[in-house]
Amino acid sequence: MSVEYEVKVDGIEELKTKIERLDLTLQAKVHDRIKEKAETIKTVAQTLAPIKTGRLRNSIYAQVEDWVAKVGASASYAVYQEFGTRFIPPVRFLSRAIEMRAQGMINAISQAVDEAIREAST
Repeated sequence: MSVEYEVKVDGIEELKTKIERLDLTLQAKVHDRIKEKAETIKTVAQTLAPIKTGRLRNSIYAQVEDWVAKVGASASYAVYQEFGTRFIPPVRFLSRAIEMRAQGMINAISQAVDEAIREAST
C-alpha cells in the first residue's frame, strides 16, 4: 500500500483555462515551475523520511500530470510511516514537505506568469 498526495489549488481550473488561451511559452514556463517545485517537495520529503534501509526514501517520487503535482511514496509501508498505526507514531514526511514548500510553488507560478507577461510586452 503506497501513499500519495495530490496538491489541488482552488481556482486552478479557471487559471488553467486562462493560461491555455495564452501562448505556449507561458504554458511551458508555468509547467516547468510546477515540476521544479514538485521536485523540491520530493527532496524535502526524502530528508524527512525515516531511514532504516533507504527503501522508503528511494520510493518517494514527484510527477506533474495535467497541471497537478503529485508527490508520493510507493513503498508498501509508506502509508503507515506517514499516518502511523496504533503501534508507531506518524512521521508525516510527505505532508510536512508539502506544508513547508506549498507557498514556494504558488510564488513560482506567479513569477512565471509575471515573467511571461514582461517578455510578451517588450
